[in-house]
Amino acid sequence: MQVLQGISQNMNKVAANGAAEDFSRMGLQLVQLQSLVREEIQAATAEKVSGIIQKLESQQPLNPEEKEMVGLWIVGDAEGYIKMEDDFRDWQEEFRRLGRVLETYEGRGSSPQTLVELHGVLEDAVRVISDISCFLEKKERLERFQTAINNVNPEDGKFLASMLKAKLASADI
Repeated sequence: MQVLQGISQNMNKVAANGAAEDFSRMGLQLVQLQSLVREEIQAATAEKVSGIIQKLESQQPLNPEEKEMVGLWIVGDAEGYIKMEDDFRDWQEEFRRLGRVLETYEGRGSSPQTLVELHGVLEDAVRVISDISCFLEKKERLERFQTAINNVNPEDGKFLASMLKAKLASADI
C-alpha cells in the first residue's frame, strides 16, 4: 500500500534508537497517517454512503451490505482496533499483578523512597488501566452499534442519515 511507504522502516529506526523525542515525532507521523487512511476510506465509499443516506432519509430498510457500510463509517475505527488488538489479556494480567504489588505497600511506612516507588507502580497501573479502558470502550461501542443497526426505526434512520451527512461533509469518519 503506497500510503505506508517507509513507515515500518521508520518505526524500526525509532525502536532501535529508543529516544523519547523520536517516538514523539513518530507518533505524530502515525496520527497523520491515520487521518490519511480515514480520508481514503471516505473517498472509496462516499458514493455508496450517499445512496445509503437517501435510503435512510426515505425510511427504506438497509440490506446487510449497506448496514456494514454504515458500520464502517460509524464504528469502523473501533472494529479495526478490536480486530488487531491482541494484548488485552496481558493488560488484564498486568493490572492484577500491579494490584498485588500495591497490596505489598499497604503495611509499609511512607519514606520518600517508598513513596517514589509507589508512585512508579501507580503510574504503570494508570497506563495499563487506560489501555484496558480504551479497548473495552471500543468493544462496547461496536456491540451497541451492531444491536442498534438491526433495529433502526424511522427516527434512528434520520439520525443515522444526519451523522453520515456530517461525516461526508467533513474529512473525519
